[in-house]
Amino acid sequence: MNLDFFFVFANLISLFLLIAAGYAAMRLHMIPDHASPVLSALLMRITLPATIFISLATKQYDPGFLSDSIAILLIGFPLYGGMLLLFYKIAEFIHVQENHRGLWAFGVAFSNNGFMGFPIILALLGSDGLALAVVYNIAFNLTLYTIGVVIISRDSTAENQGIDLKKTLLSEINLAVLLSLIFYLGRIPLPSFTGSALTQLSNITTPLSMFITGMALAGNSGRALLTDRDAYSCAISRLLLHPIATLLLLRLIPELNPLIFQVVILTAAMPTPGVMTVLAESYHSDLRFAAKASFVSNILSIATIPLICLLL
Repeated sequence: MNLDFFFVFANLISLFLLIAAGYAAMRLHMIPDHASPVLSALLMRITLPATIFISLATKQYDPGFLSDSIAILLIGFPLYGGMLLLFYKIAEFIHVQENHRGLWAFGVAFSNNGFMGFPIILALLGSDGLALAVVYNIAFNLTLYTIGVVIISRDSTAENQGIDLKKTLLSEINLAVLLSLIFYLGRIPLPSFTGSALTQLSNITTPLSMFITGMALAGNSGRALLTDRDAYSCAISRLLLHPIATLLLLRLIPELNPLIFQVVILTAAMPTPGVMTVLAESYHSDLRFAAKASFVSNILSIATIPLICLLL
């Protein structure tokens, strides 16, 4: 399977127009400031879980998909863990500010695969690509909330209060993954009216996620970013160095399913995850730096995602 770059670019342009709509709506005060957390909750707790569930639960049973799922998990666990440790060492080597190194490495190693990655992969690779991305997300979550949290806690300036790990791992998204796997592996049929309702909820996910991204960007002036070298190096490493390194590593795997290749690379091309700011606050790390790095990577991703797609 080969991606048509012009098709990819056209789809990305449409997605970024949705981001622009969210940005304009906030800047022009067409919607209230307090709408963002409400819409984010709608996305993360309802429409995105519906998208994830419907992508696997209604997928026709295919033994080949099971082997692909195992393959992408075998790639995901060492890749996420290895990248996290590697970029922490790189942060030391390039003299990232000492109390930013954990956040810096975290921001480079992990991507916004749920909020931006899933909708973009769905738009570019279809439901088959999304189904593999959902499985790949298992490795993401387990790595992020274990050694990822340990890395961030190294930047802490106070005694750790921790986060509710059980609540995080049992989020609506992860429960949707588990439930969809039960339906898929058990070959449990889904009633047509239920499938129709979930599909309609799923159709909201992509435009809503892009719109919310635009709303989030509208809340930042960006003035303080001009002098933050670490925020820029984190964003550039996240958007270019990480996906290119991942691409070169995947090239070493013989006879790798092209769809797995594309899913992993597109996931790696996404900006820094928003959860980094939540974890920074929970672990008393530099919240301002986390917000800056996230903001810069989201802005630069408008240019870098099409470039990574071109490499595909």
